[in-house]
Amino acid sequence: MFPQKYPVVETKDIPKVVVDVSEGGSCTEKPSRLSLILLLLILWLVTRPYEGILWDSEYYTVQALHFLWPDRYANDLYFAFGSQDQFSIFSRIYGPAIASLGLAHAHIALTLLTQLAWVSGLVYLAKGMFQEKWAYLAMAGVIVFPGSAGLVFHYGEPILTPRILAEALTLVALGAIWRERIFFSLGLLGVGTVIHPLMTLPGIVFWFLWFFGRKKTGWWACALAGTIVLGLAASGVQPFVRLTQPFDPVWLNIVHQRSPYCFISQWGMGEWSAVIHTVLLTLWAMQKAGNKERPFLKLALLIGVGGIVLSWLGGDLLKNVLILDAQLWRAMWMVSLISHLFIAQRLITLFHDPRSYHARWLWMGAFLLTLLAGFHGGFYLLATPLMAVAFLVQQWEERTPEPLPLWGRWLVASFFLVVFFQTAFFFWNTFILDTVRGETAHVLLIEFVFTLGALMLMSLSFKESCAGFSTKSSVRIRFGMINLLLLGSLMVWDQRSPWIKSIDEASGPPSDLSKILPQGRPIYWEGDLTVPWFLLRRSSYFSCSQGTGSLFSRETAINYWQRYRSFQPLHTVEFSEGNTYCAPLPGEKISGPPTQGQVEKVCRENLGLGGMVLLHSIEGMHPKIWNSPIPFTYLKSIGHSKRWVTADRFYIYGCPIQK
Repeated sequence: MFPQKYPVVETKDIPKVVVDVSEGGSCTEKPSRLSLILLLLILWLVTRPYEGILWDSEYYTVQALHFLWPDRYANDLYFAFGSQDQFSIFSRIYGPAIASLGLAHAHIALTLLTQLAWVSGLVYLAKGMFQEKWAYLAMAGVIVFPGSAGLVFHYGEPILTPRILAEALTLVALGAIWRERIFFSLGLLGVGTVIHPLMTLPGIVFWFLWFFGRKKTGWWACALAGTIVLGLAASGVQPFVRLTQPFDPVWLNIVHQRSPYCFISQWGMGEWSAVIHTVLLTLWAMQKAGNKERPFLKLALLIGVGGIVLSWLGGDLLKNVLILDAQLWRAMWMVSLISHLFIAQRLITLFHDPRSYHARWLWMGAFLLTLLAGFHGGFYLLATPLMAVAFLVQQWEERTPEPLPLWGRWLVASFFLVVFFQTAFFFWNTFILDTVRGETAHVLLIEFVFTLGALMLMSLSFKESCAGFSTKSSVRIRFGMINLLLLGSLMVWDQRSPWIKSIDEASGPPSDLSKILPQGRPIYWEGDLTVPWFLLRRSSYFSCSQGTGSLFSRETAINYWQRYRSFQPLHTVEFSEGNTYCAPLPGEKISGPPTQGQVEKVCRENLGLGGMVLLHSIEGMHPKIWNSPIPFTYLKSIGHSKRWVTADRFYIYGCPIQK
């Protein structure tokens, strides 16, 4: 399983994957580098649009603001008992950028810079493994296909977090490992560790096993490192002390409810479909890989699958705090990325193998569904079974001289048709009829069309160049189409809603709002945590998102759960059906708008609460009202369906309630 030790050699002497794209041999003429770069840029823009500060980017942004103004956020639930910021230096980069450029400009600047760093890391890795211009095909596979780690996290995310920067350093480190640059790669991984240790950890394990997996001295060094870790744990040093701590039942139940994706036993069909998809793809890539590529893929797969197994053993079974916190299953991001590098190479080989007639079309269908999974994770449920069938059919066609039996062909054709009609139905409902996504669904459809267009232009460029019938007029037409696609991609790249844009770009809190808000204590703002955090620059008392720290801190978990149970009867937007973090608990039915008695009870139970800003007025109460110049749009559950609702009036209730 471990690779043989390769001698340290000059970069120019390292073998690269040779992609044969023509029946007669290698291409002597290749598309222009500018066209390929523009096509990769288009693919990046349409698969990673800019949506502002949202999702996990909210946590890292408020950590940067807390770094600048700790007193303003001292009473926030997210910081009151410690935060994840203690494990990363990212706020030391992000905070000064906000102070210099302002929040909106700092966020978009760092988003672009970290994405540029990520792409640069990908270029370094791909160009080390593949021939000069064929590396672009490998990079296209990485960019367009979703790099899922159990559906929750993806490589190369469009949001600003330290994860993408740590991934960038890990990619460069993998490229250095391929080139046998032992100390350079180790240094990069060391920097990545202080930016985001969880995302860098798979790269560190890869580095150790690649260089020292077959050396006794390496394992002695590993044993020494383990002894040091145990000593630090016994001495109470964070985070190593967590290795000696199990989750108690109360804490564990809270984490189960708030972050079920951290438990392997809680994964559903979607998560397992994504994992099996990656495993099948890696095995497929290994079949035709060279003497150095195969160990590279094997080792990545070992680390990814091993991370899932260790997460299940240490987290689900042993309930160990450190192992559950480490989320070792995230190592699948690295497996997914490395396997995606080989997609173009394997497809080209497949289409020039006369034995794999049926398999090639099954693989094409599987990859089309995988491409769709990047826009909606549900397509994994169709892509993975089709990929499994393609894998089996290819094994038959390549390993046996007999053609696929008639019954086998009928079975494959029937399965393919079933998947086709299911895909058409799912596609129509997701991109055309989806009333929940609204206009967003149509934007996704445009992005999907642009992605297909860019991929077709890239494949056409290579085909014409390699066949030798590329003309000046065809090149000019193709280049014009590339520029049109680029223009369209730039037009749809900024997808911030007017509400998000107003929050991100605000220079300060609106004066008319500040005058009527309770002062001195944290507030609760229904529906959008970013208003107190980014618009008002003050502490938030409660939101479902703030419970993310429950995994890392028992005090945060207990306080979060107390507030959760207190606010739940109000049936605010956070507690709507389908909300991953704050859905009603099994067996609980919450109906009707909140009453005056419920609001007063929340104020009595939460003495640190300064007030509540709700989306609805409470009968019998007299709130202060703020009319927002920008309407707030949120998803509301109505019966068994959901629809978008717009509100521009916010009702402010101070605590304690004045009779």
